[in-house]
Order: sequence, then structure tokens, then C-alpha cells
Amino acid sequence: MAQNTDGSSLVERVKGKAKGLAGAALGDERLEHEGQLHEEKADALDDAQRLEARAEQDAEEAELAQREHDLEVERRRIEQEEAAAQREEQIEREKAAEEARIEAEAERREQAVETQAEAEERAADRQELEATRERAEQLQQAAELEAEAERARDQADALDGATDATER
Repeated sequence: MAQNTDGSSLVERVKGKAKGLAGAALGDERLEHEGQLHEEKADALDDAQRLEARAEQDAEEAELAQREHDLEVERRRIEQEEAAAQREEQIEREKAAEEARIEAEAERREQAVETQAEAEERAADRQELEATRERAEQLQQAAELEAEAERARDQADALDGATDATER
């Protein structure tokens, strides 16, 4: 979860402006430099917060896309089951009307149904695999954004350390 850095970045920015103005007014380059470091730290904190928020949004979108895909796969499966049930009823009616002809016809249709169902299942499997791959890519992107946010926080911490060192 994104850490709230609004207050700390604002504080750093105010410190930076104050030290920069004081350094400029007093002609103290070290104090002006400290002010600049505080402002850089505030920028880094803001960047980290934006990157974390984006990573969270990407992860949520990936999860939503996966849920939508799962629902679509289930809907198609139900449609296939209903269609198969309807085809079976048709086969039974034809058997009753003309037994000899229908037996051969039923075998041919059943084979076609199985072939079609297998083809549809393979297509659904391919779609599910693609959705899983896309979700993995989105999660990877989210992880990369998290890592970038962590680097930005580390940079802010380093700038904070530099500020602390120059204040001593």
C-alpha cells in the first residue's frame, strides 16, 4: 500500500524553500545547497508516491481483467453445455422417427459435436492462456513500478542523509 508522503514532501519542500531563501539572503552557499537537497528530496517523495499509486492501479486492473475473463469462460462453458443438451434432444427425436437412418446420422452428428466442442474448448483454453499471460505481464509491470518507487524512496532517504550530514 502506498505510504502517505504528502505531509513529509510538503515539509521537505518548505524546509528547502526556507533554507534556500535564508542562504541566499545571508550569502551562505551551504545553507542554499541544503535547501536544494530538501527540495530534491520532496520531488523524490512525490515521484515515489505517484509510482506506487500507479502500480496499485495496474495490479487492480490486472485482477479485474482476470475476473472478467473467468466470467466469460464460464459463460461460454454454460452456453456449450446448453447447446450440447439441445443437440442431444434433437438426436433423440430423430431416432424415434427413423431408427435405422438416425443411428448413422446420430453417430455423425455426435462426432461433429465432439469435434466442435473440442475446438471451442481449445479456443477457450488459448484465450485463458493469453489472459493469464497478460495478467502476468501486468503484474510484472506493477512489480517493476513498485521497484522503481522503492528506488525513488531510497534516493529520497539518501538525499535526507545528505541533508542531515550537511546540517551537522
